Amino acid sequence: MSVLTLVVASSLTVAGSSCSTSAVGPPPADTTGPEQVDYVPGESYYGEHGYVEYIAGNLPIILSAGHGGHLMPSAIPDRTADRCGGSATTVTDRNTREMTLMMSQAIVERLGGHPHVVISHLHRRKLDPNRDLVEAACGNGLAEQAWREYHGFIDRARADVAEAHGRGWYMDVHGHGHPYQRLELGYLLRRPDLALDDDALTADDVFWRRSSIQTMVTAATQLPALLRGETSLGALYEEHGFPAVPSPTYPDPGDEPFFSGGYSTVRHTCTANAYLYGGHADGPVCGVQLEANFHGVRDTEENRARFASATAAVLEEFLARAVMELETAGSYLMPHQ
Repeated sequence: MSVLTLVVASSLTVAGSSCSTSAVGPPPADTTGPEQVDYVPGESYYGEHGYVEYIAGNLPIILSAGHGGHLMPSAIPDRTADRCGGSATTVTDRNTREMTLMMSQAIVERLGGHPHVVISHLHRRKLDPNRDLVEAACGNGLAEQAWREYHGFIDRARADVAEAHGRGWYMDVHGHGHPYQRLELGYLLRRPDLALDDDALTADDVFWRRSSIQTMVTAATQLPALLRGETSLGALYEEHGFPAVPSPTYPDPGDEPFFSGGYSTVRHTCTANAYLYGGHADGPVCGVQLEANFHGVRDTEENRARFASATAAVLEEFLARAVMELETAGSYLMPHQ
């Protein structure tokens, strides 16, 4: 049993557990957080119109999927550039909703508890939760309500994780259509940032402050090691047969397209910039925007299941190691304090 499992197991009896996944509950009222409902781990709760689903958890892990929905209600007009302030991407990240649910189930089976899961069931033509409110909902009241419910549920999950566990991990699940069939791990660092050598990344505070793993950086575990070292998330995915960037094999994306992370990753992780979108800067919940390639990951049920199983194992090892390193450090020790 890993350190993470032990940490999680110690709090399961406090948080409670359930095998049910069919309950319905009230939605959050606004972005300040959902109503004070006694959420039961493993059960589903929905926003007012069923556009947003929250599966309550009791592990220090939060998953979200904002671009895999299929609902296209006529009451919500299609998003267009003219209606959305000049920009409106409407392409769906195919099979990410299904893959996120499989990831959740694999985590349950491996760790014995439930991650928190938030899903938008609206097609991206109707809502893009990974954008600010104007571009996300394009002025439609129903879409705006769904956006608030989506982020309100994540806010609630993040608060619950911090209270129950002290620290946590957020993973925003997406799918990319780039030519290179590899995972893209977005820590809010851009291609030019990742192209820098390890010394340059360590020397300038701006990089770890901006990153979505800021408060995981310690004097002993610097930013480059977390991004692309031998025990990084990318390295662990590669060990399970899923190439990733950044990682020891692919320390940076080079000239290839790369998604570094969007609105949700800024708002809901520990980056110093979280306050810009109503989040908590320098907080205890760090994370990543996971961009999964299609072939070999999202394309078939078998591959989605294989990736889900790998993710459960990767998170168990990655987070257990992070817990040990932070406990050894004694606190969030930034490199230049």
